[in-house]
Amino acid sequence: MDEREAETLFSAVPGEVPPPTFSVDDVVRRSKRETLRRRNRITVGAAALVVAAGFGTWGIVGVSSDKSGSASNSAAAPAQPGGPAARPFSNGDDFPDQPSRQGAGETGRTGPRAEGTSGCGRVDWELATALAGELPGHFTAAQASPGSVCTTSSRGAGFPLPDGTIGAAVFARGTAVNVPTQPAGSVTVRQQTGSGGTLVLVSVPGTSGHPAPYATDLTRFAASLAPRF
Repeated sequence: MDEREAETLFSAVPGEVPPPTFSVDDVVRRSKRETLRRRNRITVGAAALVVAAGFGTWGIVGVSSDKSGSASNSAAAPAQPGGPAARPFSNGDDFPDQPSRQGAGETGRTGPRAEGTSGCGRVDWELATALAGELPGHFTAAQASPGSVCTTSSRGAGFPLPDGTIGAAVFARGTAVNVPTQPAGSVTVRQQTGSGGTLVLVSVPGTSGHPAPYATDLTRFAASLAPRF
């Protein structure tokens, strides 16, 4: 081996080893930090698991409570009566008498005859409807009153007018026609009905000394109304 080869061989040998960049203390500190990080991760994971388990338990308890409350409310509800067959029908005493709605047409006549109502305290709706159809203006049976002609043995109806009142009464066949005394200036008309009874129409002035309303029309009204009763 000559000098050149020896020089080349020695030049290929590594130089001095560089000094270390960390010490044993660095290794210990790094190990402690990694251990602490692992412990923290374990702690956080366990806490999350506990929270999730708590929410799950609360949800189950809440649903159970709702079901229990619904069951309690259902059990506490009062029992309803049976079907329609077990419920008695009302005898109708709780409902007020309704007027017959057989409206007057262009001829002023009523529809099928309704059952009459006798007595001075009640309006006969059939008679009220028929009389409203004869009077000029927009009168309905709902505006009627018993009238000043009615008695306990007759069917009565009347209407208040701007200048007085007009009343009608129907006495059945064979019944005594006893018309109450009317104020001065009143006009009374009687007409036999289609069933053999008596129709009485009375017009009463609103003010003493004034003419009775529709005084000249009462005979025509009576002739139109009487055949219907």
